[in-house]
Amino acid sequence: MIIHAADAHLGITRYSRIDPESGQNLRGKDFLDSFVKLCDDVVDRAPDLFLFSGDLFDRVNPTNHVRRVVQQQLMRISGASVDTVIISGNHETPRSRGVSNPLILYRDIPRVSVVLRPTRLEIGDYSIMAVPFTPHPHSHMGNPVGSKTNILMLHTTIEGASVGSERYMCFSDETLSRSQIPDYDYVALGHIHKMQDLSRDGRRILYPGSIERYDFNEMGEEKGYLVVDDKVEFVPLPSRRMESAVLDVSSLSGYEISQRCNEIIESCGIGESIFRIELSGELSQVDRNSINFASIREHAAGAAYFTIVDRTAQQGHEAVREEAVLFSPHAELERYLRMTDTYSDTIYAKGSSIIDRRMGQ
Repeated sequence: MIIHAADAHLGITRYSRIDPESGQNLRGKDFLDSFVKLCDDVVDRAPDLFLFSGDLFDRVNPTNHVRRVVQQQLMRISGASVDTVIISGNHETPRSRGVSNPLILYRDIPRVSVVLRPTRLEIGDYSIMAVPFTPHPHSHMGNPVGSKTNILMLHTTIEGASVGSERYMCFSDETLSRSQIPDYDYVALGHIHKMQDLSRDGRRILYPGSIERYDFNEMGEEKGYLVVDDKVEFVPLPSRRMESAVLDVSSLSGYEISQRCNEIIESCGIGESIFRIELSGELSQVDRNSINFASIREHAAGAAYFTIVDRTAQQGHEAVREEAVLFSPHAELERYLRMTDTYSDTIYAKGSSIIDRRMGQ
């Protein structure tokens, strides 16, 4: 049995809310809690292998607290006699010389294999070709060898995968087609945050997805890990609720918008969720200025994070543009000079001559 996970993004700090008990960024704590629960399950299930396919960390310089939590969990797994293989993802791969990959801290933990360059590992009944993030993974995949169960680990994008937030988070990414992947018994993928089964022609090719929701692009997605045995089972992990509501404000006053937002908050029972209201349609500047944002935020005070996203167009914008064509270029020049207190007969005459030449007069 194998447990396959990826994309923990530990050390993430989003949405600025602080957990009052620990003093940590609340969202960062959510991700750490999910990772600890994952490790609890690894210890309880005692698989032959625990595979982690990249982006254990969200950046190359996680805090000491985050590093220490990871060390403690990997030592627990090691103590349970479970072999672990971790490949580096794009987030923890340094972009500059002289910067160390944070995963090197765990190389000396027994039964933990940290892979920072393409490496073949022989562990028990498994032969593992582990390929950390690289711009050209196809040149490092190799082929299955021997009679063991052959596993390929990759942190990359496979053609046909449904992508979300990760499309904005990678500085170099080659897309592989499934036909390029050799005939491994199991391909343990990372990088795409949505759990996906891309198996083909009897070959198991799977993304477990991330262990928590990275942002609103992943709203509604279940997060978890895969247990791979005779069949593949997706095991969900607890995730903080994340929701978004859209309010068309085209026919509403600022007062009515405030009331409707408060009603949405109350009807959704947002609790400790991450919640967003998107304002759509057309809205005048007068109505926008009269929205009672303080009242709305007070109603949403219990949320783990709350935001209002203004996607409205300003009413009257077209009329302003139309007004400009009512004046001739010469009149526009005079208006501009007088508005900026730079008008003189000489400047106006020179400007007018330029306009005449450009207009062919």
